[in-house]
Parts: sequence; C-alpha cells; structure tokens
Amino acid sequence: MPDADPTMAGLLTDCSNLIPSELGMRPGPTLSVVGVDPLPEAVRGAMAAIDLDGNRIALVGTVAGLYSLTGRTWVNVSGTGGPFSLGDSERWALAQFANSSVASCRSAGMQISTAGADFSPVAGAPKAKILVSLKGFVMAFNTSDTSFGDAPDRWWCSAYLNASDWTPNVSTLCTTGRLVESGGEISAAHRLGDDVIVYKRRSTYVGRYTGPAEVWNYTMVDSDVGCVGQDAVCDTGKAHFFIGDDDIYSFDGVQVRPIGRGILRDWFVSVRDPKFMQKSVAFWDKQNQLAWFFFPSVGGNGEVDKGLVFHPSTGRWGRADHYIRAVVRYASPPATYDGGSELVTDYETGPQIDFDSPFWVESQELMAGFDADDRLVTFAGPAAPSSFTTGDFGDEEQMTWLDRVTLRLKVSPQSATATGFTKDDGGLPVKQASVAIRDDAAFDLRQRARWHRIRVDSIGDYALIGVQPRLKQAGYR
Repeated sequence: MPDADPTMAGLLTDCSNLIPSELGMRPGPTLSVVGVDPLPEAVRGAMAAIDLDGNRIALVGTVAGLYSLTGRTWVNVSGTGGPFSLGDSERWALAQFANSSVASCRSAGMQISTAGADFSPVAGAPKAKILVSLKGFVMAFNTSDTSFGDAPDRWWCSAYLNASDWTPNVSTLCTTGRLVESGGEISAAHRLGDDVIVYKRRSTYVGRYTGPAEVWNYTMVDSDVGCVGQDAVCDTGKAHFFIGDDDIYSFDGVQVRPIGRGILRDWFVSVRDPKFMQKSVAFWDKQNQLAWFFFPSVGGNGEVDKGLVFHPSTGRWGRADHYIRAVVRYASPPATYDGGSELVTDYETGPQIDFDSPFWVESQELMAGFDADDRLVTFAGPAAPSSFTTGDFGDEEQMTWLDRVTLRLKVSPQSATATGFTKDDGGLPVKQASVAIRDDAAFDLRQRARWHRIRVDSIGDYALIGVQPRLKQAGYR
C-alpha cells in the first residue's frame, strides 16, 4: 500500500513477488515451462476453450499466424487467409462460438475455424478489433467494413446462431450500430452475465439484448472511466476488474468503482507507461480467487513487465512482476513421471514443477501464459524469492528502542533476512544492520529512533499473517 499512511497498523509499504490470499500474504510462484514447443513468432493473443463436444481447444495468434496446440507442438492453422502481418501493437481477438473458433484483427479481418479445421476468411464480415460471444451471437467491436468504412465506435452482431452471416437482416437479427454518446474508439468489451460491457478509454456502456428489431440496446453508465485495452479486463462471473488510464477499477453491472485509490493509485500512475497501456492484460485466477493486472512500465521498452494482484474478498494487494505476452486458463493433460503424457517422459526432462502442484491433476485448470520467449508457462512453479517492507513503527515525539521483530507465520520460509531502517525526521530512512531469522520466526535487531521500518527478504514458501515489533521507551527528543 505505497499510497497509504505508513503508520497504519498492518501496512506493507512495498513488496516484491508477494501475493494475497485468504489467510495473509504468500510468495508468488515461479513461471514453469510445461514442455510445449515455443511459438515461432511473437504471441499477440491466446484462447483456451471447450467446444460443444467437450473437446479442449488451445489457440494462439501471433504476428504472422494462427496456431493450435496438438500434444507439445503448435500447428499452423492459418489456412487460406495466412500468413498475416500484424501492426506493431495489434492483437488478435479470439472467441469460441459453439464448435467454431473465431479470430479477428483490423489488418487480417475475421477468420473462422469449425471442428478443428484450418481457419478461413469470413465473407462479408467486418474487420474487428474486439470479439465477444454471447446469447447466440458473435459481437464485433471497433470495426472496418465495405459498407460503413473505418468506424472505431461501431458495433456489430452476427446473425443469430450463425457466426458466418454478417449481412444485416431483420429476420436473422444481424445488425450494427454506433456508440456516439461519448468520444473515442471502443477499446474493450467483455461479457458480464447476459449483458455485454463495452469500454472506451473514458466511458463505459452496458449492452442488453432486446430482441427484434433493435436487437441490442446500449446505455452509457459512466462518462469518465473506461478501459485501456482489449485484454485489460477480466470477468469473475459477478463483476469485471479492469485497468483504466489512472487507476484500477471494478464494475458490478451497475456502478464503476476505483479499487486502487488511497492504496496504490499514485504509485501505479507514476510507474505505468501511458504510451503502451493498450498492451495491458487482466486475468481472473479462479482457483486462487485473484485478479491479476499486468502492464508496461516506464523504462520497460513497451513490454508488459509489471504485475499487481488483488484479492477481492479481503481487499489485499500484492505484486508479482513478470514479462507476459498473453494469459490463458490452461488445462493440464494427464501426466506422471512414469509417462502418460507427451509433455513428460522422465524426471530430468520434465517441467520444473513441484510434485504436489495441481499441474499433475488431470484436466486441472491453471493460470498460464506466454513469456517473453513465446513459451507456454504455468503459474504453478515453486515459490520464488520474495520480499516485503513494513510500515513505520514508532511515535512522532518519543524515541524507541527496537530489539526484536517477530513474524506470525503459518508456514515458515526456507531462509529469511531482516534489514532495519530508522528515521528521526522527515528525511529518508537510514539503513541499519541485517540479521537472519531465528527458529521462532523472530529477528534480533538493535536500533534506536522515532520510526522503525523493516524489510524482510525470504527464500521458499511461507504464509505471512502479521508482523509484531518489540519496542521499548528510549526517551524524548
């Protein structure tokens, strides 16, 4: 909580690779390569879905092609429309509609694949930046087409139950319209229940199915807050969490609410790179009930390199930085070190994942993504090294002697070191000595000041519940 009062009880002013949970805070996992071959080009979008027959589908869009995962190999399924040539910041929109997978971007147009076949262009369809599938329609947003030209504020819906029919017709319910109540282009859209929530950079709309002849009605519900990019919103099933230009927000279908204000908003605004925020990615980790927000930072050369993590039920925040190009929900195949999977043949060549990880559970859905080397990785590896910095313990007038800090832990780390900092006035904290953790999760320190702050660096997994300093009066100044 870098924006909050540093004397607030239980506050952490900074952390690295530390994420929230129901009990407290814990180290984030390392990214583990699962053994799938890397993509031949830079990843620009990914989707994991299940068709009507229960078949699992894993699709990836790159700067030059569309690929489907077969075993440990990515098969080029670009079909007659490929190869493609996406722009510098262009991304694929991917949606599953019954047994058809639909892909689209502004430069390549709309492509469709049915029952695992190669993709092919959809005749007469708009070239869309954003796709959403719901209520028997494929919705397309921020489009270009031969009838209406380049229209970044335009929306389309396909014919009912037909993702290949994009000819406006009252009988098929295929229609189109524009969102002109606010300025700017449509930047994101995502389903929320039976509605579609549409975002511009500075406004939010709710789209609701009304049937013939209007088909879809859109109402602007916020004229000041919107979403920065097409992948920067995630759906929990009950609400959206999304990245805005100046904060991170939630939307429950009625009201947009900031969730970073007074906690980390100022820090976020100072760290993010506004020139590349359209690349940001949000993801709902259902298994751990966490909302992840990945975004490019100043000095990150346009790469998505920073990560914030929010736990809605407790309101806690954490941070785990990774270079990420796309995030998906990956279903692990049946796998053991005795074989049974194309990803695992023996211990030495298998993925670096703990034996008790959910990765080994057949069809377990895990948070996964594509790293800077375009490899499929899961967020299921061993706990990575982590650190946290407490708030300030002490008093404005009274000097105190700090001789011990004790961590309240459910699980103890493999090793940990505490470094003390002191401050007597409005200046910067002064670094003091560093000490190793004791068997009883305590650190013995020797420092005298008005204010005390502690940084703890740890290796291994643990669950942090609280931090308790032992302060003694040491006079007044």
